[in-house]
Amino acid sequence: MDDTDRYTTANLPVHLLRCLAETSKELGIDPTRLCLGLGFDVADLSNPSCRISLRQASTMIRRALEMAPGRALGLELGTSETIASIGLVGYAMLTSPTLKDAIVTGIGLQRHTGPLMRFDVMSDTRTLSVRATNVFLEPDIEAFLVEEAFGSFMKIGRSLVGPAFQPKVVDLSYPPPAYAEQYARVFPCPVRFEQEQNLFSCDAALGNRPIATHDPLAHRQVLEFLQDALPPEPEGTEFLESIERIMRRDLRHAPSLAEIAAQLCMSERTLRRRLADQGVSYQTVIDTIRRKRAFTLLSNPRLSIEDVAHEVGFSDAHNFRRAFKRWTGHGPREGQRAAM
Repeated sequence: MDDTDRYTTANLPVHLLRCLAETSKELGIDPTRLCLGLGFDVADLSNPSCRISLRQASTMIRRALEMAPGRALGLELGTSETIASIGLVGYAMLTSPTLKDAIVTGIGLQRHTGPLMRFDVMSDTRTLSVRATNVFLEPDIEAFLVEEAFGSFMKIGRSLVGPAFQPKVVDLSYPPPAYAEQYARVFPCPVRFEQEQNLFSCDAALGNRPIATHDPLAHRQVLEFLQDALPPEPEGTEFLESIERIMRRDLRHAPSLAEIAAQLCMSERTLRRRLADQGVSYQTVIDTIRRKRAFTLLSNPRLSIEDVAHEVGFSDAHNFRRAFKRWTGHGPREGQRAAM
């Protein structure tokens, strides 16, 4: 996957953007404006299966920064989050035996949380550190990303071991922002700017602190679930993912090509051209979504063929049967038996 594909592949969970939308609303910013034309809306950010691309995420972040000039938005966001903000990864950390185990667990499961940086653990006999590396995104939002991450580390650390969680130094690779004095409000330790790396460092002994909510069985269960649930990196681009997301909102009244184009802030002609560039058409995309949804619904024995036809957007069962046979080579009754 080259850099362009990596930038536009929709493979990131939306934990951070969901929290950003909530924080922006508290600051008087309409979160709908942050999502405009990006191929998803605020409601999509509450969908666990929603995936977005690096480009979509960075665009939404830049908009928020532009609408909140002069604010330490990353710090405000990070310190507003809780360990529950990262979903089941937070539960895996809560059930870990020690703080270091929890940190290693969280870093190992970071793909589940949709990070926009890469995190890794560094430790020796004196210091336990988490390093945040900007592996792709432009430097103009790096400060925001590090602030959000390190601010959330403070909240998560104290959720795990209480007020004993104290960093001994925070190193930042960027120069001090205009609001640099606000870092002292969040981090009760020296903060050093213009360093070689972004490091959140604690005394190594702190890593041995036991976690009161440790539960070996629950920890193993959630780890197995998360490891099994982690899919391979998807191949679809954000463009197709955005179109599919819009269509899936209500297959019974599937939006027209013109309606999709309007939601993506482009002309219908441009949308047709971009679909052609991907080697697909409006009809092939919607057929794919309907076929997948139909197979899911056919596994429910309580639903009739007529019910399934209606749910996937057909006016009658006859047209659905014809379409299903075109998709699969057999009728929906055979598909229903196979699904069951």
